[in-house]
Amino acid sequence: MSTATFTDLLRKPKDVVERTEQGAVRITRRDAEDLVLVRAGDLEGQRDGIALASRIMRAAFHTGGNMRLALEDAFAWTHLLSEDARTRMAAEIDRLVWSSTELGEYGALLGTFRSWEGTAEALAAGLSADATLDWIDASQWTDVERPA
Repeated sequence: MSTATFTDLLRKPKDVVERTEQGAVRITRRDAEDLVLVRAGDLEGQRDGIALASRIMRAAFHTGGNMRLALEDAFAWTHLLSEDARTRMAAEIDRLVWSSTELGEYGALLGTFRSWEGTAEALAAGLSADATLDWIDASQWTDVERPA
């Protein structure tokens, strides 16, 4: 977290706000408690990560620490995944939920969780687990005009 004075914020707001691209900025004030300036997306990610980690940990405690059972209990969509996939998901989430909570950084946990959730959504939509997908490379993209 970088630091700026309240005077810096008043005199050069663009410069101080620009620093939030690298993380939160602590705004120090002489006569009041400091403020923290963060991007909304970063704050939302933190909130979403804490909520997800809390839900997973609560479920893990209810299953005696069995992460696979915890995830199956907390998220019904996990039953769309194969036995092997559920085991792999549980191992990944188990490793990430505790480290994310300890570090206060939830990006890896959220990304991994959303990836597994996306896999379940694809399976629910009828895509088979062994489907072969053809990806279009960027050279095949074409620009289209924006509709009026």
